[in-house]
Amino acid sequence: MNSSLIWIAKHHGLDSHRYYVKFHESTPHCQTVEDYETLLPWNIEMEKVGANAVAV
Repeated sequence: MNSSLIWIAKHHGLDSHRYYVKFHESTPHCQTVEDYETLLPWNIEMEKVGANAVAV
């Protein structure tokens, strides 16, 4: 799953390292499905994880 998170983050133009760290910092605080859904690359706040100049 870890490599999938990195690939999907890159695909959505996110800084994959920052996304991976933020994802793993946030998951212990998730209590509902909606909490987890906010961490998906297409839902997460871009300024929290940074955006690459070009999506790969």
